[in-house]
Amino acid sequence: MRRRSVLQLGVAAIALTGCSGTNTKTSQLSGLDLAPVVATDNKVAVERPEPKIRYQFTCTAEDGSLIGKFSSLDEVWASTRYMHIADCQVTYVGSGPLVLTPEETAAVNAAVAAGAPPGQASELCLRIVRACTRTDHRTLPAALAAYGVPVVKGALTLAPMAPQAALFTRWLKTAVVG
Repeated sequence: MRRRSVLQLGVAAIALTGCSGTNTKTSQLSGLDLAPVVATDNKVAVERPEPKIRYQFTCTAEDGSLIGKFSSLDEVWASTRYMHIADCQVTYVGSGPLVLTPEETAAVNAAVAAGAPPGQASELCLRIVRACTRTDHRTLPAALAAYGVPVVKGALTLAPMAPQAALFTRWLKTAVVG
């Protein structure tokens, strides 16, 4: 056999046996080894329900053209046109009145502790969620100043790993000191 054929057979053998580094049987398999595996429990896999849509994010570019309508912050952040987002409007679209989740409550509490007026938690929550979307980097300092320190702290509490979280943190350091 030519060397190339031997190498091809070797590669094929590795692919068939896997590269796990475990020993493989080289002898004939017995009839017991080929017996089908029968499940002993009769549990049915439980499917997770579809997440409830709470918000609608309408994001636009600098020229006012629609980038997209999204139903979660994760969808906004994952948009292929995320870097072109200049503004996002956030609307609550859930069924019934807005009842804050524990994460949203923590964000609102952080904003109130930082000086936001207490009361009207749902409106404060919407401002915090909007701050988490994306702010155009050219207008970021002015936009964060308009949101205010309490909303920015709430946004960092709600979404500490948001794409612009580091910019928010840097702005807070200068806003609190200055």
